[in-house]
Amino acid sequence: MYRLVHPGDPQELPMRMLFQPVGDGVYLKACEADSVRGLVAALLNDPAYEAADPRSRLAERLRVANDIALLAELDGRRLEISDRDGPETIVIASDEPLLHSLDRLGVVSLAPGARKESSIR
Repeated sequence: MYRLVHPGDPQELPMRMLFQPVGDGVYLKACEADSVRGLVAALLNDPAYEAADPRSRLAERLRVANDIALLAELDGRRLEISDRDGPETIVIASDEPLLHSLDRLGVVSLAPGARKESSIR
């Protein structure tokens, strides 16, 4: 479960994320969710993602990774898409690695406590 929020909204769900960057550390949208999968669903703007089967979720992660890589090319960046972590790589192995890689690349901004490899908070 996720919901879009404004910066001043009181936090109701345990995880928060900024997304849709416009540059200079400014993001157009913010959301909070009850799970990592909920954050990805918010990124995709697809509530059905949370209940989808694993194959469908992987296809959606791959689709969004390709979209992000294409947009990055317009800015002169070359991003790789992989199931393993690396520099300039979007990791699609599962929801949490995807969000960590997008945070590292500046596509989303996770809460400071969420930047640990073990868990998103």
